[in-house]
Amino acid sequence: MSINSFENFCSYQNVSRETYQKFQIYYDTLIKWQKSINLISRSSSEDIYLRHFLDSAQLFKFTKKINGNILDFGSGAGFPGLVLALMGNKNVILVESDQKKCAFMREVAMLSDTVVTIYNCRIEDLHYINVDLITARALAPLDRLIEYVEMYMKKISSHQKKFPKLLFLKGKSYNDEIIKLNETRNIDYKIYPSLTNEFSKILYIKKVNMLKIKDEKKFK
Repeated sequence: MSINSFENFCSYQNVSRETYQKFQIYYDTLIKWQKSINLISRSSSEDIYLRHFLDSAQLFKFTKKINGNILDFGSGAGFPGLVLALMGNKNVILVESDQKKCAFMREVAMLSDTVVTIYNCRIEDLHYINVDLITARALAPLDRLIEYVEMYMKKISSHQKKFPKLLFLKGKSYNDEIIKLNETRNIDYKIYPSLTNEFSKILYIKKVNMLKIKDEKKFK
């Protein structure tokens, strides 16, 4: 699969030429910054449109009808959160602890005229914001991601809690991660195929409940 033109990209994601021009700005800025800081892996730098842009943009079909806040944990170089904002999502909030990566995302947002909110902090230090959806890509194993979400939700009183939907891009170990998580959590989820890798999946989680474990020792 090769994506090097507007027509190629539109064969997978139907976007306007204006949106595709924003992706070109993103691409050019990423190439420029990559020379001085490590934003993406060297192995993926030759196929940015496929490995990063399309991989993130494929989530838009799940997010395009969301009117509330979308919170992107560990945005890195903007994947998937900044890409979703380019695709048309409003109220996208990017959380990244690396100051240089935040500066990069701010430049892309400014040059492409894309509105996002960027917090340069650790997930643990982010103040509570009411969100409808939390996204993440290549950040942590599934059980750790759920811990991040639960830690975040503890920042408000229980009667105010509305657990957000979760949308994660996962690699080939996704099934093992789900099995491990099922030892301590009951999750309502669906798995969708990825457009960019036959071994990767899109994991859409609607609900997470802590299991009541009678014999905690067996999980230690």
